[in-house]
Parts: sequence; structure tokens; C-alpha cells
Amino acid sequence: MNKLLGWMILLSLTGCAVGPDFVQPAHPTQSWRAPLPHGGKVENLTQWWAQFNDPVLNQLIADAEQTSPSLDMAWAKVQEARANAEGSRGVFLPSVGASLASTKSQSVFGQQVVRQTLNRAGFDAGWELDLFGKNRRNAELATANFDASGAQWHAARISLAAEVADAYVELRQCEATADVYQQVSQSRDHTLSMVRQKQAAGLASDVETARTQISQLDSAAAYAAKQGDCARSVNKLIALTGIGSSDLQARLSAQRGQLPTPTSLEVSQVAANALSQRPDVAAAEFNLAAASADIGASKAALLPSLSLLGSIGFNRVQVGGANLQATTWSFGPSLSIPLFDGGKRKSLMEGAKARFDYADASYRRTVREAVREIEDSLIRLDVSNTRFIAAQKSYAPLLSIHQITAARQVAGMANWLELEGAQRDELQAKEALIVLQRESVSAWIAVYKALGGGWDGKSEPSRH
Repeated sequence: MNKLLGWMILLSLTGCAVGPDFVQPAHPTQSWRAPLPHGGKVENLTQWWAQFNDPVLNQLIADAEQTSPSLDMAWAKVQEARANAEGSRGVFLPSVGASLASTKSQSVFGQQVVRQTLNRAGFDAGWELDLFGKNRRNAELATANFDASGAQWHAARISLAAEVADAYVELRQCEATADVYQQVSQSRDHTLSMVRQKQAAGLASDVETARTQISQLDSAAAYAAKQGDCARSVNKLIALTGIGSSDLQARLSAQRGQLPTPTSLEVSQVAANALSQRPDVAAAEFNLAAASADIGASKAALLPSLSLLGSIGFNRVQVGGANLQATTWSFGPSLSIPLFDGGKRKSLMEGAKARFDYADASYRRTVREAVREIEDSLIRLDVSNTRFIAAQKSYAPLLSIHQITAARQVAGMANWLELEGAQRDELQAKEALIVLQRESVSAWIAVYKALGGGWDGKSEPSRH
């Protein structure tokens, strides 16, 4: 018996875990086809927002990270996974429990009544020997789930920062556009006043005055609508950051209508390992590893399990005024062999295989989407920069025409209507330039998110 027990223990310590050993999938070799802006490299995305040279934006992102319900939810998942991972390691150690019991009983034999009191104190211990690696696979599963939850937390953090930045840029573009609309509306007011003067002098018809008034009303309505858009953009920032309305308005007033402009954000190449720098891809890979470990654990459940059980008890019995004391102990192996369970364990194993297939498909889809997002973000960046440069070239002559017309008007060589027309042409071009500037900045933000936001897979999640 002792030799058999020794061999069983040795087998449990040297046995191999059943089920597949997880092999990290190779990321596809990627040569990025999208055109790349020239002049530099993005080597450290962790300082990305500092390069926008906008302290208001930096503080809003920091405040959002502190109060975001989305990050709180992701952090709770991290804590849950950490607890499960720590708990899974406990099965490798023996379990020990203590018990106390006191019972009274009575037996009647004819006219004789026997009363008995039993007091018992004891310790029970058990240790399941991991013969086929079920516990090891379960520990691997829990660890992989913890790693996946950490990567998902980082992904949520990157998405939140990009969302706040996008909302902030949207607001600044709205403010700048609203200023243009206000100037156009004021110009229309001035034009209407002059046309009415011409009408009073018999130099303009009722139709011309009516058309001018309609243009003036349309401009005023457009300005009011744009102010509403700006108010909704502020509400979006309030929801993302949790900052009170009055506090946020005070912060935003410092750089009203000024879009953050990256000063040194340049890309000349995208690293071949860009996919490994994305936390969503890492999370999908960890989920695949967890699913693989789950298959091993379910296979091990089909095989026998061996446990060592032991107990020590201290008993005291009072019977008819007499006290009896006894000490008991037991120790030995317990072998459990699954014989029939109606196919339950086999079904669980088939379910684990199906979950692995799902995780594998999910991983491959995540990689494909990551490649697409990186390619799209680079294309978007190239197109937006090209359009912005073209808009700058178109705006320059219109600005010059406005300035020349203003000088001619002062010299008496142009009238006020010509000047107002030149101003409105310049303002319309300026509005288009603002929109394209916003698209360019938003494209940089998309690149930040697509390249993983500076995550390197080494930093541990830390809520605060």
C-alpha cells in the first residue's frame, strides 16, 4: 500500500498535462500599403497628447480617465480576473478545515432511558494530486483571462482618450466656424442696410431688397444652429469627463476657437510589429490561450483523479454519567474514476473545443480589423493633409482679394457692396479651411488609436 501511494504521488508530480499546449499565433507579415507622411517616425505614442501643445486637452483626458464609468467597468473586470487567477493557484496546496460538533441523543430500551452527549473536535485535510494537469490547465485559463482583461482595460483607456480628443477638436472647430458664421451674418446685416438705402434712393428694387433680406435671415439662422451644435459638443465633453458645466466652460474659454495643432507628429514608417502593439489584438490572443487551456481542463476531467485525505478527531462521549474519550485519525489516498455521467463531461469538452474555435475566429477577425484600421487611418491622414494644403492655397488669394478690395474701398475705388462680397468669399473659404484642419487633426487621433496608443504590453493596469 505504501509503495502504491508513493508511486501515485510520483506520477502526480511528473505527469504531463493533457490537452493542447498553446502556441502563440504568428502575426501576419505586413507591408503597409498606405501612403505615409514624410519627415519622421512615431516611436513613442505615450507622449502623443503632449505634442498637441494644448494643456486644456491634456487635462480633459486626465480627468476623463479618473471618472470614466467605462474604465471603472473594465477595471472591475481586471479585479475579478485577478482574484480568479490567484484563487486558481490555491488548488495546488492542501486544504485544511476545522470542525466542532456537540450532539445529544436519547435511547429508550423498555423502561431504561439512556442519554448520550457527544462532543467532537477535529481537523480535516485534503490534497488533490494533479495527475493529468487539470489544475494546471485551469490555472493557465485563469491567468490568460487576467491578461486579457488587462489588455482590454488598456484598449478602453486608449479609446476613451481618442474619444475625448475627438469631442474636443469637434468643439474647437464648431467654435471657429461659429465665429465665421457670425461675421457672415454681420456682413449680411450691413449689406441689407446698404441695399435699403439704395432702395430709398431709387437705385434698388423691392425684389433685390427682399432677396438680400432672405440671405440675411438665412445667415442668422445658420449662426444660431451652429451655436446649438457647439452647446451639444460641450455636453458631450461633460458626459465624457464628468466635469461640471460651469467648470468646463471656464476651462474651455481660454483657447476658444483654436484647434490643437500637432507640432511634431510625423510618420515615415509603421513598424512591422504594429499589430503586437494593439491591446485589442493582445486581448484576443489571451482569450485564445484561455480557450486552449479550457480544452485541457475538460479532457483531464474525463480521467481519474487522485486525492490524499486525512483527518484527526478528538471525541468525548458522556453516557449515563460515564465519560469516554477517544482520539481518531485517518490518512490515505482516494481514487475517483468517472464511469458514467450521461455524457456530461464529454459534452463539456466538446463545448470547450467550440469555444476555442470561436476564440480562434475572433482572433483572426480582430487581426484583420486591426490591419484595416491602420491602413485606413494612414490613408485618411494622407488625404486630409493633402486636402488641407490645397485649401490653404485656395484661401490665400481670397484673403488677398479681400485685403485689396478693402484698400480700394478706402481709396474710393470700390463700394461697400464689393467689399462685403469679397469678405464673404474669404469667410466661406476660411470655413472650409477650418473643417479640413479639423479633419487633419482627427486623422492624427485615428492614427494614435490604430497604432495602439503607445501600449507595449508590459505595463500593468492601474486604475489611479
